[in-house]
Amino acid sequence: MQKILFLLLLQLVIQELQALEIHQVKITEISPTAINVSLDTEAEELYYFHSWRSKISGNNITIEAFYIEGFGSTIAYLNNNFAIPIVPGVRMVYRLNVRIYFKNLNTLRNFESLQDQWVGLFSTPLATPIFLTHAIENNPLNFKYQNPNPGFINIGLQNASVTIFDDQGKVVQKEQAKENIDFSHLPNGLYYFKFEYGNTIKNIPIILKK
Repeated sequence: MQKILFLLLLQLVIQELQALEIHQVKITEISPTAINVSLDTEAEELYYFHSWRSKISGNNITIEAFYIEGFGSTIAYLNNNFAIPIVPGVRMVYRLNVRIYFKNLNTLRNFESLQDQWVGLFSTPLATPIFLTHAIENNPLNFKYQNPNPGFINIGLQNASVTIFDDQGKVVQKEQAKENIDFSHLPNGLYYFKFEYGNTIKNIPIILKK
């Protein structure tokens, strides 16, 4: 039973690692025949840009960007730029759909790996750059943390229940944390943190390295 619970926890951790979000989209005109779409993304772990593709049908533009996960960093942020052709010399209103995936383009089979999506309108010609900010859900557990970690985390919350598991799924620490968590007494290694705050549950793998 404990092994099953640990596997379920590990599955939640993996899902959490793949929490990738669109932060901002910026559109600028490169030339009368092309625009540049600047895409800002962010995730809770290190990740890498892998590839992208686009599809244009009339005034509909779709950009699909593909990312793969990395390892052992603080909260990560990436900016990528995509050149898209437009109809020259014509005033048009375009519909831009940006989709981001945590998946290698070559192994994408369906939309299961779709992490976030943004849809907006813009018109050409562009007199000035257009900044389009994507609304990100306000998560009370969205705190910044260092990974690897020396053994101290400030979660900026009051009365969050924190359970720490070792890499074998054994509970090594459990407390009702008030802003700060001290786990520096544990030996170096990989731990899984389960945070519970109200109806929110967040699972985070953290490497302790003193």
